[in-house]
Amino acid sequence: MTPYNQEAYRTLRAYLTHLMTNPRDKALEEVPSPLRTSVEAFMEGKTVYHDATDRPIIYAHDLAAWAHQVIHISGLEYPVALATVDVASLRQAMAA
Repeated sequence: MTPYNQEAYRTLRAYLTHLMTNPRDKALEEVPSPLRTSVEAFMEGKTVYHDATDRPIIYAHDLAAWAHQVIHISGLEYPVALATVDVASLRQAMAA
């Protein structure tokens, strides 16, 4: 594994852990694009609300449940090329 891929994996894991330990509602568009398809599939049949600008918002407990599933149960339903993971944006998402 390349140094970048190792960093991307560690940051991705930290992001998922962050969703479980620091829950807050998020707009779907705030979920990093390599993960969005997985979140959308997980959210099928679950409640999503919309903010004042009509953006779909996902409840914090649903994001935490999705992150738990990815880490501890199923893993990602599709492979994520670590080279496509934007480490800086994940770090920024955790800082927000």
